[in-house]
Amino acid sequence: MSRNRSGKRNKKKVVDERWEKKAETGKVVRDEKHTYLKPPVQAKNDVQRQFLKALQTKSCIVFNAPAGVGKSYLTMSEVTDWLKKGIYDTCYLTRPAVGMGNSVGLLKGGLREKYEPYLLPLIDVVSERYGHGFYESSLSNGTIQFALLEYIRGRSIDQVVVLEECQNTKPEEMYTMLTRIAEGGCLICIGDPTQNDIKGKNGIQWLVEFVKNNPELEEFVEVITATSDDIVRGGLCKTVVKAKEREVAAVKSKK
Repeated sequence: MSRNRSGKRNKKKVVDERWEKKAETGKVVRDEKHTYLKPPVQAKNDVQRQFLKALQTKSCIVFNAPAGVGKSYLTMSEVTDWLKKGIYDTCYLTRPAVGMGNSVGLLKGGLREKYEPYLLPLIDVVSERYGHGFYESSLSNGTIQFALLEYIRGRSIDQVVVLEECQNTKPEEMYTMLTRIAEGGCLICIGDPTQNDIKGKNGIQWLVEFVKNNPELEEFVEVITATSDDIVRGGLCKTVVKAKEREVAAVKSKK
């Protein structure tokens, strides 16, 4: 279910208000004729088309897909275009601490040194699309920011948040993230169901059930699930994922 006309008008209103504030404070106002933009990314299959459409119409989009489907590429290509166009002023990149030793506090350096290595799949797309200089300047001026998942709690965010490795969120963490997004904001959650590192129900599984039990949420939330058949990365990737699926299925059948 796509967002209704009222929802679209509200989102446009929020974006226009951002530009009015920039003009009032003397900040650079958009000049679409002189803004260098790459051609929009093009979907290679139906699931990618569904995801790109959801990015334009929903406040929360979950892309639950195995490696090679294009989660990071599609997400960050769109997000960096949004930043270049001025649709959003800030993109927050975050992920659960699972798989990071449950804490980045023991690593040397500041937040960038601690967190950046775990977000390289997203960062690589930004650098590839508009150059490493664009990425560095975006970090320097705060257009792109790293945010520890636990630090987002209590904040009201009307910008765009990209939540990587969302299959490792707990239900309460996913609930908290949903409640942080204010009008005009966008939460993009990308995850791989084959690389789940937590026990019990994860945040994606909880959200699917939550939306099913509360259908009014369909106006704002869309969960897109892809399979190994949707993999577009060439070479070894699809063969490896298919082989792993057969191995897991064989183990389950023996139980």
